[in-house]
Amino acid sequence: MMKRILSTLKEKWPEYFFEILVLIIGIWGAFELANYGENKSRRQAEIEILKSCKTELIADLAEINWNIGELQKSHKALSLILGILENDGSYHDSLSSHFNYTLLPMHFVHSSSSFETAKSRGLDIISNTDIRTKLISLYDSQYDFFLQAEAEELAEVQYGMRHIFPGRFEEAYNYPNSDNTFLGSMIPTDFESLKTDREYLFFIKTQRNRTTSYINFFYENMRKSVDSMIQDLEVEIKRLDR
Repeated sequence: MMKRILSTLKEKWPEYFFEILVLIIGIWGAFELANYGENKSRRQAEIEILKSCKTELIADLAEINWNIGELQKSHKALSLILGILENDGSYHDSLSSHFNYTLLPMHFVHSSSSFETAKSRGLDIISNTDIRTKLISLYDSQYDFFLQAEAEELAEVQYGMRHIFPGRFEEAYNYPNSDNTFLGSMIPTDFESLKTDREYLFFIKTQRNRTTSYINFFYENMRKSVDSMIQDLEVEIKRLDR
């Protein structure tokens, strides 16, 4: 029996070998085809995530630029008011709009939902390690750091509204315009007394200094990072989408 099997194998080994080879090639081909389909699907998912991140960051950049513009108005108003008070200037009605801009309840309205989607799927969905690292640094580090600074700034604004302005001004948060700006008016109850009001002068001098660093450090650094990330994503999306 064994001799017969060996004899058969000896005679037909080329045929058996060919069949085994065909089977192996078929299995390998199916495996490669599955991998190709999976890789293609994964790459498409990566592209969609990066495109969504880019879209959100473009919106964030527009918000950053608008906020910087409003904060620059606030800094200008603070400097103008201080200049008039310290140089014994006179009050005129147009100053009410500048007083109104001395404190802004500014919020950075942004979105990180696309990055959170990437995190939920596993950040290795982003194949480019440099892009992945930059996105992590931007969202999990710089945005968090900025939002902490924003919280501190808003706390100072609220302190001023609660403890500095009451009694010194008729009212606050008077924003009658519908153009998404902080244009409005804030009228002092006794303009002349503000010239020697040490608590008020200290507060708005400090607020001017805080606004300077808020714009030049926190906002400008974030603007540069977001703008750079948008450009990097655009290049990466084009590379992946070829």
